[in-house]
This record gives sequence, C-alpha cells and structure tokens, in this order.
Amino acid sequence: MTPFAFVIAGAVFLLLGVIVFPFINKRQFRKMPFEQQVRILMKQAKGLNYFKNITNGKTGTLIYIKNKRKIYYYPWELEDGKMLCKRKPLFDKWDYPEDAPDFTDEERAQALEELNKYNAKNIVKLIIDLD
Repeated sequence: MTPFAFVIAGAVFLLLGVIVFPFINKRQFRKMPFEQQVRILMKQAKGLNYFKNITNGKTGTLIYIKNKRKIYYYPWELEDGKMLCKRKPLFDKWDYPEDAPDFTDEERAQALEELNKYNAKNIVKLIIDLD
C-alpha cells in the first residue's frame, strides 16, 4: 500500500469518526422515547448535579439530574432569545423516580443555586417566573 492510500484511508476514518457517526448518534438519540433518553442521560451524568438541554427547535426541555438518581424537567419555549420555563408550579415533585417524592426545602435551594450556576455558564439563559 502506498503512502497516498494511507493518507486517504486516514482521512476517510477521520471524516466518519468526527462528522458522520456523531450525527447518526444524535439522530438516534432524538428518536428514542423520552424515558429512554433520560435513562441514557442518567448514565452519562458527570458529577452530583448535571444539566442536559434537549431541544426541538423553539421548544425543549432542560433536564436537571441530581446524584444520578433524581430527575427534574424544566420544559421551555424560546421567546425573544430567552428560554422561558413553562412549568407551573416549580419544585413541587421530582419527575423521576416514578413515585415522585416531594422536594425538600434544601433541595429547592440547591436546585435554584445549580440553575443559577448553569445560567452563568451558558449564553442562552433559562428564565423562571417564581410567582
């Protein structure tokens, strides 16, 4: 095999690995049922508090995962360049586990603190109406 063939083979593998396969994985992830997406996210969660934003154009869900065991959804719609949270009431019950335990006062405070940290890191902020 000539050096030119090695370069072409390397370029093809690089193209597949960097562009094609990640695109296919994202597409498959979006086609999964929402519950299956959450299970995968729980396995991927890094650290004790983890956020993942799943978008569908102008709507989406910001998912908050605590300790890889509890999940809370912030459904949002994009208005004027801001993600407006459409969930009412906020911080009443966890969405996962299925028995939906109530938030404690400490968990509420920690969820708001982590959301503020998330907003500080990202350009598009999740706006919550606490009234």
